[in-house]
Amino acid sequence: MCLWLVAWYLGAGTSAYANWHLALSGVYVLVCAYRSVLPRVDLERLVLVDSPLSSIILGRTAATVAEICFAIQLGLLVHQLGGQAGLPLVQTAAWGIPVFMTLAQAFCWHSVLTLNHITQAVESLLWAAGFFMTAVLLAVVAQHSSGWVQAAALFGLVGSLGFIAYVLAIDTPMYLRRYRECRARGVCYLDLTSGARDAMVRRVPSRQWSAWKEDALWLTPYFSLGAWVSIGMVWVTRH
Repeated sequence: MCLWLVAWYLGAGTSAYANWHLALSGVYVLVCAYRSVLPRVDLERLVLVDSPLSSIILGRTAATVAEICFAIQLGLLVHQLGGQAGLPLVQTAAWGIPVFMTLAQAFCWHSVLTLNHITQAVESLLWAAGFFMTAVLLAVVAQHSSGWVQAAALFGLVGSLGFIAYVLAIDTPMYLRRYRECRARGVCYLDLTSGARDAMVRRVPSRQWSAWKEDALWLTPYFSLGAWVSIGMVWVTRH
């Protein structure tokens, strides 16, 4: 939050892109702060602090808004870099990036309400698809630019490929394994109405590292690296 305040102080009003990024990043960083203090693992209903503020529904709603804001930031960044490189087709295509991430939210909500990990895996793959599109467009920008635009495009390209590798190697396999384990145990999935009631009130508090260690692989970079990237996009758009 302090880093975002510095970005706001130095970047507010420098450009329309910067103003949009500041607003969108502010939402994302605030939600990251909230969810890092009161973390949860949605399908398992696992929470660190047994409080109404740890409600799965509340946390997922906040995350949905924040993740859409982050997705729009990615689209804005590629749009700006495409404009700087004189690539109007890249600018138009950039708006397809947040479409993947927004669609991913629907699958995420389905998994949270029904307790079905298969749609959580689909959500992760949609995020990977969105970052793949980001990587392709940034590669085009890098080929047709120089200076800070090329540097920003290459940095974003490497970051996008890193995220895709993580999703394919760690995130999606974890959810698919949990899906198979639930099927083997004969877990009954919930309908949407029952799932909404369950997500509203049921919490499984635990402070045992064994309960958290697997999901810590995505929770830690989400609340740290993700927030830094969001704020970093504000700095890029100051040019």
